[in-house]
Amino acid sequence: MEGSAVETVEYVVVGGGVAGTATAWRLAGRGADVVLLEADELASGASGGPGRRGVRAGGRDLRELPLVRRALELWPGLDAELGAPTGYRRNGLLSLYDVEIAGVSGWQSLPARVQAQRAAGVRCEIVERERLDDLQPGIGDEVRFAVHTPDDGTADHPATTRAFAKAAVERGARIREHTAVTKLVPGDTVTLELATGERLRATRKVILAANRSTPRLLADSFGISLPLWEKATQITFVAAPPGCTLNHQLGHPRRSLSVKMTDEGQVMLSGGRPGGWNPVTGAGTTDPSVLRTALSDLAATLPALAGAEVLAVDNSRADTSTIDLIPVVDAVPGFDRVLVATGWSGHGFALAPAVAEALASWALDGTRPEVLQPFTFARLGVGSV
Repeated sequence: MEGSAVETVEYVVVGGGVAGTATAWRLAGRGADVVLLEADELASGASGGPGRRGVRAGGRDLRELPLVRRALELWPGLDAELGAPTGYRRNGLLSLYDVEIAGVSGWQSLPARVQAQRAAGVRCEIVERERLDDLQPGIGDEVRFAVHTPDDGTADHPATTRAFAKAAVERGARIREHTAVTKLVPGDTVTLELATGERLRATRKVILAANRSTPRLLADSFGISLPLWEKATQITFVAAPPGCTLNHQLGHPRRSLSVKMTDEGQVMLSGGRPGGWNPVTGAGTTDPSVLRTALSDLAATLPALAGAEVLAVDNSRADTSTIDLIPVVDAVPGFDRVLVATGWSGHGFALAPAVAEALASWALDGTRPEVLQPFTFARLGVGSV
């Protein structure tokens, strides 16, 4: 590639998922010259796939609460701002607890959890069984309490990603699909070497928001080993019996169960249990034991759904996870022209509008926003800027 022409741009965003497209939209909205590169197609990774994704504050790590509080302020207005539907709806979350379960994850911890969430500006309350039956009839007898976060909701993740991309282009951003980045060469500027043989020079910042390929790019470009692993959460869709409705999305922390209703009237089961995943081929395989556990937990939580017909099982989209299950959103140690947003640990979708706002501010103004302070490389033993 010696002597080949190099295109110059102020900002390059790598990754066409929800974090990347939202950041490109924010940058372009402040007049930046920005190009987004996606190795495959928009929403082809963890930001795609079937069903709906949670937009929740309930059950969050305390370090994420300032971000999610801001995200919950942004979500209701996104359809109007983007000029395209995200599928967002606010129907609240009920996190269910069995009185028999002891320890910090059980019902005894609920007052402390509610106090911490309220202190961070997240509306929530403890609901006892009598009122729980009014909020969501049909919950199994073992459940005695719930934490209700009424501002939580769900959205369509591929639609949201494409809405951000469409709006970014309308603001002047350029999006190139099927354009993989092979390496970054840092200097006074950052040069990106592309699989096409082209080179692209970013004069201001590069934002690495490609979930699965970011660790490889960090290793090949900077010699940095970012301790992440890939996990594909197994999702099951079952038929809802006649008259079955969910007034809220439901979560059962002990059972690692999340229950949502899709736009098609199916019941979607998730909650973090992974199926099989081959990181080399990028292919997932259904784990029958995970399916059996999900169906058993569903029957215990909502007895009316015992024996529900299984319509589909999906394990096609992998996310990256960190050891403490919160993301990495930081400048590359020693290379502050490169910002990273990865390691979403299965629950980054809801945060994307707030993360993008903060990342764009950092990239444009040069100061790390306070809301991003917890999400450093250093906490994982990678070093600090």
